[in-house]
Amino acid sequence: MVIDFHAHVYPEKIAQRAAESIGAFYDVPMHHAGSVSVLLQRMAEGGIDRSLIHSVALVPSRAATINDFIAREVSEHPQQLTGYATLHPDMTEAEAEAELQRALGLGLKGVKLHNDMQQIALSDPRMDKIYAACQDTCPLLLHMGDSRYHYDNPSMIPPILQRFPRLQLICAHMGGYTEWDEAREYLQHENVMVDCSSSYFVLGNTGLLSSIRFFGADRVLFGSDFPMWDPAEELRAVRALGLTEKELEKVLHRNAQLLLKL
Repeated sequence: MVIDFHAHVYPEKIAQRAAESIGAFYDVPMHHAGSVSVLLQRMAEGGIDRSLIHSVALVPSRAATINDFIAREVSEHPQQLTGYATLHPDMTEAEAEAELQRALGLGLKGVKLHNDMQQIALSDPRMDKIYAACQDTCPLLLHMGDSRYHYDNPSMIPPILQRFPRLQLICAHMGGYTEWDEAREYLQHENVMVDCSSSYFVLGNTGLLSSIRFFGADRVLFGSDFPMWDPAEELRAVRALGLTEKELEKVLHRNAQLLLKL
């Protein structure tokens, strides 16, 4: 069993344009269009059994439409896809709570935010309504770290968990996306897991293996960051790191199964 915990998808008619937009944001050439059909093809060819899919609402009014799209794709491919919802910090408290409950009712399993794209810092008081809604309810997957911006640096996480001690966080990109030292310093908390998406291209074999061992295999999830990277190639890279079979089992599916309650 292999579960990819980090895949972005978009409706077919805008998938190519959306992928190109992300590539421009990160100055990284995209490997694929971000459509569900391409993701399913790459999963089948790469030996990936299930992917967690999500997208981001850049304005509050888009959250419900995106969540409907994600839920619809999951319902059409229930054996291969699991979905996370999106919310926006500029929603009111009542709107965020209502949309989260609606999305969970549609079968989505958590929330994914991308604060760099939403341009609201994790430490902004507007975020608290989302933390409160997710605490005791579902995991929250965060894009984490980028030395070019200051919206989601790892140092912001400890104060959040002091205020919301039962919030389950998954900090993407080994918790740092170029801020690796800060990730190690600030993300040593039992409520924090990390995924390895968009990490191998910078860290390489030695660096990624070191980071996984630092956090411990119990706290790491495999993720490809499709369509930025090819899921099959990312899986081959992780398999070649030199992890033990027990470590691979945890990283590639066991930890994700527990989080997703599969």
